[in-house]
Parts: sequence; structure tokens; C-alpha cells
Amino acid sequence: MKSVDPGILPQSICFSFTPSDLAQKLYFYPTWCGHYYCTDNYFMKRETYPPLLILFIREGELYVEYQNQSFNAQKGDVILLDCSKPHYYHARNGLEFLYMHFDGSNSHEICQHILEIKGPLIQEDSNILIGRLLYNMVDFYQNEGIESMFQSSMRIYHIFEYLLKPPVLQTESETPIEESIHYIRQNYHEPLNLNKLAEIANLSPYYYAHCFKEETGYSPMEYVTNTRLEQAKIKLIRTQKNVEEIADEVGYSSSSSFINMFVKKVGRSPKQYRKFHQSHSVLKSKNNLH
Repeated sequence: MKSVDPGILPQSICFSFTPSDLAQKLYFYPTWCGHYYCTDNYFMKRETYPPLLILFIREGELYVEYQNQSFNAQKGDVILLDCSKPHYYHARNGLEFLYMHFDGSNSHEICQHILEIKGPLIQEDSNILIGRLLYNMVDFYQNEGIESMFQSSMRIYHIFEYLLKPPVLQTESETPIEESIHYIRQNYHEPLNLNKLAEIANLSPYYYAHCFKEETGYSPMEYVTNTRLEQAKIKLIRTQKNVEEIADEVGYSSSSSFINMFVKKVGRSPKQYRKFHQSHSVLKSKNNLH
């Protein structure tokens, strides 16, 4: 669905969820999730709102006031808020973010524990994994995915897992998997294969693939593909570049291989994907005129 909040651009999308009684009793559960592109008019001010909020900044800035603190969150930052307490935030400089409201089980107690340790503004290497999880969640529901209460709950467990990881400064060094994730995100447009990534991590290909899957839930090359397609989606929506140009920019040697992979993963061709989002943007714009 499309958000009706002020300052939300038409390409934004969000989803709401109604948890069952069993989910509320036993599990963590999401209540909202979304991917927002914002003007500087976007803001939120509430005295109280029951769910918790996890938010990942992809571009721009978000000014936040929470629990006698104020700060600017920027690209790559994660924000964690217990929204039952007063909070205010507004967009700056072309804000784009992914978010999830969630609740259930002992989630508020865990959230409070994390806030006491790290505060509401989190700036750690594991943020990229939280961003990826939120992106995949929105993408899953955008493609009409259906999952069990347990699977939904596991998404939130994984977020808590990443949030509770010690900061890099408390460890001897960045892990080989984290190093290779950074490399992939910065070099997705270059030729990449398992042997090259394993060499960067200084691990054998077999052991590297095993560790990568265990930490991220994806094989290394699945992660490469997802990263490339994520960038391709952005370019399809936000630029007028043709499919051949985008294929080259995200690391495909031919447009046909890019199109085949896009159809396999997304369920429609790049041109269909662009047309779908453009038509929804036009529809949203027309609705705003009434």
C-alpha cells in the first residue's frame, strides 16, 4: 500500500499486519514495514505509540528527538526507538529509509536493554545486515509473499541478534565475512566469483561459503546477485537509463543475462518493473490532486 503521511514520495511503499492472538502471546511480530523516499516535509511526532521501531537510513538524514536526546542519523545508521515514549523525527536532504514497527513477547525489555547499552542511534558494521533484512522483508511482501508466524518472528530475532553484536571496537578486528560484505557492496559492478571473495576473506572457498551462509542466510553469490538487483531496481525507478546501461553498471556482461536473472528473482522484466512503479507513481500523483 502507499503511505498517506506528509512528505512521502509516490515510489514509497508500506505494509501493515494484524497479528493473531497466538502470535501476540508467543512470538515477536511486525505491525508495519516499509521503504520510504521523503521530502523535507516528512515528519512524525507522537506522545506514545505501542510498537517498537527499527529504521535503517539508506540516503539523506533524519533528525530525531528522543528521551532528552537529539541527533542527526545519516546514511548507514540504524535507529531503535521504543515508541511508547514521546518521540519526534523529520526528514532532511533527500531521506530514504527502510523501517519496521514490531512488538510481542519480551521485545520491549530487549529493546530497553539495547538502548541502555547502545542508545537509539546505532553506528556499527552490522547495520548493513539490518538494512539488508529490512529490504528483503519489504521486497518479500511487495512480491506478495506469505510466511508463518514463526518466520515473521525470526526476522525480528535476527534484528536483535545483529543489534546485540559487540561493536567492532570491542573486537580484535572486523570478521572476514564482514570484510567481504563491505567489498561486495562497494564493488558489485566488478566481476566477482566465489574464489575471489574467499581470497579477500583469506579463507578456503568451501569454509568461506559455509561461514557466509551461516552469518547472512545467503550464499556469497546469492548476496552478490541480490546486491546487484537492489541497485538495478533503484536505477530503474530513479533514472531514465535504458536496461543495457543499467545491466552494465550493476556488473552484468550482457543485458540478456541481467534480464534473465531479474525475471527469475523479481518475477517481472526490468521494463515491466519500471512501468509498474511509474504507473503507480502517476496514480498516486493523480490521487493527491483530489
